[in-house]
Amino acid sequence: MSIKAREIIKYMEELAPKSLAEDYDNVGLLVGNRESLIERILVCLDVNSKTVDEAISKKADLIISHHPVIFKGIKRINEDDPKGSIIYRLIKNDIGVYSAHTNLDVAHEGVNNYLSSLLGLTDISNLKDYKAEKLYKIVVFVPHDNVDAVRDAMSRVGAGWIGNYSDCSFMTAGTGTFRPLEGTNPYIGATGNLEKVDEYRLETVVSQKDLKKAIEAMIKVHPYEEVAYDIYPLEINGKQYGMGNVGVLESPKSLEEFIAVVKEKLNVKNVRVIGGIGKKIGKVAVFCGSFDREVMEAAKSKADVLVTGDVKYHDAMDMLEMGMCVIDAGHFNTERIIADRLVELIKENFPQVEVMKSNLEEDPFKIC
Repeated sequence: MSIKAREIIKYMEELAPKSLAEDYDNVGLLVGNRESLIERILVCLDVNSKTVDEAISKKADLIISHHPVIFKGIKRINEDDPKGSIIYRLIKNDIGVYSAHTNLDVAHEGVNNYLSSLLGLTDISNLKDYKAEKLYKIVVFVPHDNVDAVRDAMSRVGAGWIGNYSDCSFMTAGTGTFRPLEGTNPYIGATGNLEKVDEYRLETVVSQKDLKKAIEAMIKVHPYEEVAYDIYPLEINGKQYGMGNVGVLESPKSLEEFIAVVKEKLNVKNVRVIGGIGKKIGKVAVFCGSFDREVMEAAKSKADVLVTGDVKYHDAMDMLEMGMCVIDAGHFNTERIIADRLVELIKENFPQVEVMKSNLEEDPFKIC
């Protein structure tokens, strides 16, 4: 069986909204056609010559990657250029590429969150606040007999969530007026007559990512030929997304014990350690991929240990001066893990599609 690429894309952009990506990033469908039929998906960290070979051999129609296949400007797409050759072969073999990068890092089911869970952290929160979800209010006018159906339809697709409460709405009774003109097919009343109808003003809150779905669901079940509704942007914010996470270990561990956990869960033989700690570790910060100085102060103040990757020399020196303890498990190792989770999620939501994790990827760095 197959499914249109746009259905996969829609799901990925609900999981990791493109609006969460850093300004410098390049995410979304980078190669291919939204209307393509997809039967097999290959999930990987990087789109390189090996993973393209693998996609071709496994007859994949779509690659879902974490790192964008097109990141910086490309001047040519041909077989003589390393990056151009990859894109040339993807197009030639009709293989699309969808990339979710920094938006997947910060998403609530994204890389940092999964890394935190994998390391056994609980009470997970943001290490440093990044972006907040934009909220809107939908106001729609509905006949009394149909208000429950309209409210339920919007709630089923994500409207009406306030904190840990769902199906939140408010209704005010009133009188609606309208005059059906020539060519209309009114649900209530007759052409040319002014009608007065007992209606409810139904209002609810919805996030930006669910706004379109909520409007479509509302219009689908609303009885009127022309639905009267308003959309208001709200000053308050919804979910807060963060750069990195911080959480608590179920049982405190020594540095040596926690290093062993990191090695086991990330399947690595070696890690780099900066500094030390003279007590049991209780709180841990994680920041996947390449370490960013923006989270240094937050990691120092909120956690006993930071797990990250790609720490630069001068950053390491500053960490030592600040008395921090940091485990550098590498860029590849702290992000490669998300491929397993993406395979699980896509399989759950699209059982008709074959989803495979790349088995040819390896860390480009070797410790000899």
